[in-house]
Amino acid sequence: MSEPPTPGHGSVPRDADWFEDWFASEFYLKLYSHRDHDEAEACIDLILRSTGLDAEPRGLRRALDLASGPGRHAISLARRGFDVTAVDLSPTLLRHARSEAEAAGVTIEFIESDMRAIEFAGAFDLGVQLFTSFGYFDDEADDRLVLRHMRLSLRDGGHYALDLINEEYLRHNLVPQSTRSIDGIIALEERWIGDGRINKRITIPTGSSGEDEAGPLRFSESVRLFSAPTIERMLLDADLTPAHWFGDYDGSPYDATASKRMIVICRAG
Repeated sequence: MSEPPTPGHGSVPRDADWFEDWFASEFYLKLYSHRDHDEAEACIDLILRSTGLDAEPRGLRRALDLASGPGRHAISLARRGFDVTAVDLSPTLLRHARSEAEAAGVTIEFIESDMRAIEFAGAFDLGVQLFTSFGYFDDEADDRLVLRHMRLSLRDGGHYALDLINEEYLRHNLVPQSTRSIDGIIALEERWIGDGRINKRITIPTGSSGEDEAGPLRFSESVRLFSAPTIERMLLDADLTPAHWFGDYDGSPYDATASKRMIVICRAG
């Protein structure tokens, strides 16, 4: 296996963003435990079929999983013979991903980094950013910076897969409030759309987690929503050309009103 690329050390603001607290919590893994490896396999299958990378020789392909989270997609890529680098900001999620990769018997290079700081020079054949891991920041310029850095990380002719919530579908199908019980932990989820973002407040009542708590635990999520024309312009501005649009991991065509997801497969250059 070739040596993993080394990230740059760009200057990035380190303010107390929502994702730093939430992704550092073990409750994040519990809340999203229903997102399983079968779903990840279906997503990677779709990406490799649509890019033609499934037909290339094993061992000659390098992939970057940006905002890799608990490692489901990185592990799926590694199982298929990719030399994988997985980047995430959360030490908690990286620890879990390393454990999962070890259990799966695959080798992955895990790097702790803010996605705005990645600086790889044309190292990868494929970059993926999946499960709504784009649009976190208050300033859209930061989202554009992520796309530019992703483009620089890909070889000319490489591929980039971006997986987003479909804005129009969400606006018509938003569930404002729901409650879930997972492993005896009760979580109240409240959702609303404001300022062009989907926002979620997660509340775990006092005592629900089984720990001695001074009060309820509260976390939040806030992700920018993108229409298809807006994200297309942003991608093209970053020299990433959309080639395929899908509406779900089953490969169904993207439909602005009916699709739950907006999965864009791009070519670099």
